[in-house]
Amino acid sequence: MDFSKLNGNERLAVYGAAASIVGAILAQIGSIYGAGGLWLSFILALAMIAIVFLPQWSPQTTLPGSKGSLMLIVGGIAAVGALLGLLAILGALALFALYGGLWFVGIVIGIIGGLVMGWAGWQEFQAEGGKFQIGSGGPGPGSGGGGAPPPPPPPGAPSS
Repeated sequence: MDFSKLNGNERLAVYGAAASIVGAILAQIGSIYGAGGLWLSFILALAMIAIVFLPQWSPQTTLPGSKGSLMLIVGGIAAVGALLGLLAILGALALFALYGGLWFVGIVIGIIGGLVMGWAGWQEFQAEGGKFQIGSGGPGPGSGGGGAPPPPPPPGAPSS
């Protein structure tokens, strides 16, 4: 994992993923009721880290779409989950003394991490031109591999 090879959006996504992971763990430790919906953010944070670092870990492996599109999907789901978590936590503010401080801090950190992952995914998607590329339509920019070069033209064919 070489952070110097990451662009600003990828670094932001990794920071958001780390916050989501730490938030979910703190919320789980701090409450007997668990972390609630932060486990979805936890799993999405692991997926975001895999999307960002897979081209470094395994250069011959290609992602099933462009990096920006995948980051948008994972970050978007995490951001929506974080917004729903934010709405749910508003009622829990009244019960803050019951749950304790560690649970509340974990939930807030997890929500912020999910929102940061969503923003970073959107920024990376826009940096790639805003074109949604998922599937086997060919490797897009940042998909982890360049793929095979196009075949040369047959002999005697006009070159373009």
